[in-house]
Amino acid sequence: MKTPLTTLPRFASLMFRAALKRDNITQLPPTFDDLPKLSLSFAPTHLLDSSIKQFHAVTRWQSDHLHPCYLHVVSFPMHLMLMLQKDFPFALLGLVHINNEITQYRPVRVSEACVFRCYFKEMKPHAKGIVFSIATDVHVNGELCWSSVSSNLYRSTKFNPLNKESTPANEASIGLKWGVQSQQMWQLNSGLGRDYARASGDFNPIHLSKLSARLFGFKHAIAHGMWSKSRCLSALEQIKPDLFVQPFNTQVQFIKPAMLPSRVVFSQYEADHSKADDVGTNKDVWTIEEVNKKGVSNNTLKRAMKFSLKSQTTGAPHLTGEVQSI
Repeated sequence: MKTPLTTLPRFASLMFRAALKRDNITQLPPTFDDLPKLSLSFAPTHLLDSSIKQFHAVTRWQSDHLHPCYLHVVSFPMHLMLMLQKDFPFALLGLVHINNEITQYRPVRVSEACVFRCYFKEMKPHAKGIVFSIATDVHVNGELCWSSVSSNLYRSTKFNPLNKESTPANEASIGLKWGVQSQQMWQLNSGLGRDYARASGDFNPIHLSKLSARLFGFKHAIAHGMWSKSRCLSALEQIKPDLFVQPFNTQVQFIKPAMLPSRVVFSQYEADHSKADDVGTNKDVWTIEEVNKKGVSNNTLKRAMKFSLKSQTTGAPHLTGEVQSI
């Protein structure tokens, strides 16, 4: 069932309802059929310039086009609305955002009229419970320009958990030769969560202050995972801007939260990737010299960058991810 929306609820009202949402599991383990068969669509007349400027400032985005993660921010209230449906099986408190994938087919301009569509995509077992995902598609003048899949973990010991070894690993790096690493150190100040909340509209208490985070079991406020991804993509765009003006896919796995305040280390790697089918052989990886020797077109090369964010103090990983042209 497709439901068009003319406006989006205020985030505060969604968070209040989220705090009251309880489990509604009718069978063990729950399956994809237990998720609401609903898609929400929203076509704002325009995107807010002030919000975009704030988002670009807090994530340090320098391109003239929209940050690839900004459209996720716009669609997030619809994600909450889907999870607040009565037949959604899980409580919202305690859900963990573990993965975010974005595919951008072309850069989206600030002035363009975007049409959003959000819906549940899949559900699968996880070593620590159940993972479900929400997909978002963004069209401009009927053209699919951007899509995302956000995966969330519902932690529970009630289901038959997988062995940790059987949890699928990120396969994005298979077939890639990684180049020289570069690093940056970032200082995350105590007000970062509030700055990001004002830019994104996501005022989740665990990100705002030490006091509000403690109400939900955290010793300190934590950086928002999507800020971390957004900030990493901004850093990568400054290193390789041409990668972000062509079609690309970026995936991130969120591992451990970054406490506020703290210092983190951003690391970046670059790779060249060539499709095996393009050269009629089983070889997946080619150097530039091999490409020239084999006569492989430069258009067959995929550009990719791998990145991570870690604690400078302990070395604990906060996220790992990759950007790759498609």
